[in-house]
Amino acid sequence: MTERSARRFDHHDADFARDPWAEYRSLRETCPVAWSDTYDDGFWVVSRYDDVKACALNPRVFSSAEDDLLIPAEHPGWLLPVESDPPATTEYRRLINHLFTVGAVRALEPSIEQWTAETIDVFIEDGECDLVRDLANRVPAKVTMALVGWPLEDGLEIVDAIRTFVSRRHGDPVRQEAGTRLSGVRARIEASIVERRRQPGDDLVSHLLAGRIGDRELTHDEIVALVMMVLFGGIDTTVAAIGNMLMYLDRDRAMRRRLIDDPSLIPVAVDDLLRYEAPVQGFSRFAREPVAIRDQQIAAGEVVYLSWASANRDGDVFVEADTVRLDREPNPHLTFGIGVHRCVGATLARAELSVVLAAVLARMPDYEVEHDGVVHTQTAGTVYARMAIPARFTPGARRFDPTG
Repeated sequence: MTERSARRFDHHDADFARDPWAEYRSLRETCPVAWSDTYDDGFWVVSRYDDVKACALNPRVFSSAEDDLLIPAEHPGWLLPVESDPPATTEYRRLINHLFTVGAVRALEPSIEQWTAETIDVFIEDGECDLVRDLANRVPAKVTMALVGWPLEDGLEIVDAIRTFVSRRHGDPVRQEAGTRLSGVRARIEASIVERRRQPGDDLVSHLLAGRIGDRELTHDEIVALVMMVLFGGIDTTVAAIGNMLMYLDRDRAMRRRLIDDPSLIPVAVDDLLRYEAPVQGFSRFAREPVAIRDQQIAAGEVVYLSWASANRDGDVFVEADTVRLDREPNPHLTFGIGVHRCVGATLARAELSVVLAAVLARMPDYEVEHDGVVHTQTAGTVYARMAIPARFTPGARRFDPTG
């Protein structure tokens, strides 16, 4: 039997959270299927593109439904469809697909443009802002509230709870407090289910109450899990991606200039920026049976962490993988996952990022990040992101009259 390739891998370490890319490179080059005993009973780390893709495309062996997808496991609450396996995954996705079709996203884009313009209006005359707190947090908050059918002004409170929860290490008291607030969000969904059973409305809960899986209604817990996934997916990863791309374009002024001069390049830039600094670093799977990945033998029941972020930097798949390129087409990155669990909101996320980036480049093209004030997450266990990005720019004019 081949001896396990052991490697200490701690994706919750603060230094790793600031710069995970060197560690990923080392894993790909020296230990592409590595065993780490850092958390729980240990877990495997899969870092090369072809291996990550093969595991993700084989849900029969690599299950998403056996346990918590986080490492260490902490059971923050069921999320669907991400914590399910086929055929249930397809059925759950069908129930929320209507929110994310090309037509639905196109219909929502004018609102996204308006919300982005209104958000920038708040600080455009000041010549300074925090690109995360004042911009990235706010636009996805409104978009996600619109998807769920809740008041737009409720979004920031939910953003803060979600982002605080995912940005802090397991066991941190601040994270635990955010978890309590997220329990309050679940309670709100539960109360909405009770209310909408009595009086249906035009919101996501009402739609799910009318939905079916086969010949049965959804359970109370299934509805809560689906709505929570829309909230998490719509807020945290999009917020992180906005911050990541604006940080990158602070460093690469030549690329920023090209995008200003030719905005038609923005969608291609957004896609490669998503590849280059994947906001979602990876998710775990659970081996249902003994299986080999390369020369490593995975036992039934063991946890396998699939690193989307590392796969996206694999030089065997991406030319100049550590460089953002405006001619990278096709771009088969795994930032949105692949297979049955590919992110259902990918089209919407790309649209939001393109709208926000276009607005920033048009209205504050000379923004400069104040790097001493940048705050990274404490952990990259779920997302790679910054919590604060202070910036200065030449003041501009508002687009809307604040007096209404």
